Amino acid sequence: MKKKEWILLAVIAVVSLAAILIMRLPKNTAEGTGTNHQPYVYADDSEDPYASAVLPDWEPEGEWIAVVFRSSRVVLYFDSGVDGEYTVHGNVGHMDIEVKDRKWHVKDVDCYDYTCKNMGWMSADALLPIICLPNDLVIIDAETAQNMTGG
Repeated sequence: MKKKEWILLAVIAVVSLAAILIMRLPKNTAEGTGTNHQPYVYADDSEDPYASAVLPDWEPEGEWIAVVFRSSRVVLYFDSGVDGEYTVHGNVGHMDIEVKDRKWHVKDVDCYDYTCKNMGWMSADALLPIICLPNDLVIIDAETAQNMTGG
């Protein structure tokens, strides 16, 4: 091979490697929205432990779902249309929530009851919220959460 062919081959290899690396970078956007918004918002309790998360003002892919602590503050809003995993903390310990295919469930929980985990997968048309009494956490739609917390 000639020197020019080696250089061309090296350039093609570098461009291919760069394209592969770019495709593997994590996305900060909710798929399909064309925005730079995250598909979730946690409550910022660094200064005020009673602060509620603010309902995002951008359009979700699915619906905004809220995790309410002690019936008084929203600790997390997540987009049901974007797959992900979230962790919140309650009275007894943590609760891990998994979102997949516009449905969500409690994947793991620190408590002595496990009713919330045994409720299975929920969706926006579910009649019942997911409730963890030991952790005092409720997973409900955003509109109900706003009515519940006065926010």
